[in-house]
Amino acid sequence: MIRLPAFASSWIGRDPWGQVFLGLVLLWTLTMALSIAVAELALWSSALVWGMNWLRLELLQSGEAPEPPARGPAGDVFSLIGTPLMAFWGVSLISALASRDPVDSVWELREVFLFAAPLVTYLAYRHPRMRSLGLRVFGIGIAGAILIGLAGTLMAMQRGEFPGSYRPDGTLGHYMTYAGALMLAIPVLLVLREAVTGMWQRTVALGAVVMVGFTMTRSAWIGCVAGLGVYVLARFVRGREPNGGPPPRRWALYGVPLMIMAIVAVLVLLSLAGSEALYKRGASVFSLDNPTNVDRLAMAATGLRIIKAHPLLGIGPGLMGRVYPAWRVDWAVKENNPHLHNDALQIAAERGLIGLAMWLWLMASIAVGAWRVLRHSGPFGEGGPEARAALAALAAFLTMGLFEYNFSDSEVLMILLYAAALPFAASAGIVLRRSHGGDGNGGGSGTTL
Repeated sequence: MIRLPAFASSWIGRDPWGQVFLGLVLLWTLTMALSIAVAELALWSSALVWGMNWLRLELLQSGEAPEPPARGPAGDVFSLIGTPLMAFWGVSLISALASRDPVDSVWELREVFLFAAPLVTYLAYRHPRMRSLGLRVFGIGIAGAILIGLAGTLMAMQRGEFPGSYRPDGTLGHYMTYAGALMLAIPVLLVLREAVTGMWQRTVALGAVVMVGFTMTRSAWIGCVAGLGVYVLARFVRGREPNGGPPPRRWALYGVPLMIMAIVAVLVLLSLAGSEALYKRGASVFSLDNPTNVDRLAMAATGLRIIKAHPLLGIGPGLMGRVYPAWRVDWAVKENNPHLHNDALQIAAERGLIGLAMWLWLMASIAVGAWRVLRHSGPFGEGGPEARAALAALAAFLTMGLFEYNFSDSEVLMILLYAAALPFAASAGIVLRRSHGGDGNGGGSGTTL
């Protein structure tokens, strides 16, 4: 069989190729919420390095068939995630080629390269220590994004622009993208449970909650509630594994400091943003007097018109801004919109009901894989916290997607795919640990894929 390098599952990376691969993966993990350009470059470079090394070993040991990937509790990650992923992008490509502007529509599909994220996460983070290191690095990146956003908010306060016209966006260019990225990071930051590291990560998570509040992004507020609700409920799922990890700590051991930090976070949020501004923004969620809400309904009605006229393949990816004025309802507030502020409607309008079905299949596959790990290990066993985080992040993403087209935000999508792939990596790590005497590092010289 073909033996892949130890860095495929080890946290050490015993050869130069492995060191480069892991370095690039950690750079990607660090910069997801800081710089989309650096994060994408690191992601693609890490996938390229791993692929080149795989090919090198393939040529050195030609004639031997590779061993199938380890099937952990989540199942075959390449079949479970890869199949709907290829189906979705296949339908998207057909829709683009059949559109009124195939060139621009196909160019819109460049986001497909972001789906290297689950593969890279799976390959790099199968070893528990490497996964823990990655989560620490991820927390540092999120902390940096929070501090940048907080600094901008404080300067806006000095100028008298906050609360008011200013809404923090960190380094991501838009407050909705910033809010969506921090929203998905919150459950991931709750994975580690070590005394010092766990408390630090939870402090960063509370900071993320505060910054999401500062952005005044109502969809992210609702998404946070949904995600944290799923994360808490997943705590009560019983696993099948008899040794499902250490027993959960009693709430009294860390509930008091967490409650104190939560109260401090709320006080900071109220003192800086103002209770009146927060109340008005929250109350506007249910108000039809709000022009934004009316226009959201108009977008939905317009989207349904487009879907009815182009039910199978839609109008083509990336062309909504061109056709919206011709299809918009008379009572719409804005004359044009680049998207429909709803994931399902936008995908169905652009890629047809077939594309929507493939997208729903992909989302369901992510949930199924995480659920399998959670049911196997329980909420506190190996891979259990990662599964809880993945389910919570997916719930938050889909909830926010009812009001925003967050599937098109590269920063948000990368964090979702990273969180979604963590339980798959843990699942494979369980098999590798058992097959190699409990160390999970491929027996020293390498591991098979």
